[in-house]
Amino acid sequence: MEATVWGAYSIAYADGTCDAKEIAVLEKTIAALPAFAPFSGEIAQMSANIRARYEASPRSANAEALRQLADIAGTDDAVNVLCLCLDIADQDGIGPDEEAQLKKIAQALQLPLEQYL
Repeated sequence: MEATVWGAYSIAYADGTCDAKEIAVLEKTIAALPAFAPFSGEIAQMSANIRARYEASPRSANAEALRQLADIAGTDDAVNVLCLCLDIADQDGIGPDEEAQLKKIAQALQLPLEQYL
């Protein structure tokens, strides 16, 4: 669960700002996954903490996101997280900043990005 939220914010902040429509994709995805239902309050608090970290120190926050993502590398969750990140990036078009971050995310997850584009 943590990797999902960290990955989502990692791509949302890739261009330096986090748009409401990008976070709406995360919220809709979480709402659609029954496994996350018991953690809705925890996810809201985690989201607030992650946003605060990105506002304070984007580099440090990105480093933590990549650590969280590496923890789920090679699992089914890794594919789901990468797909969520792509969906978020698509909200305002995948620019150079998002593309660079997607490559880092895919590498941390040990997945071929091109296969999911």
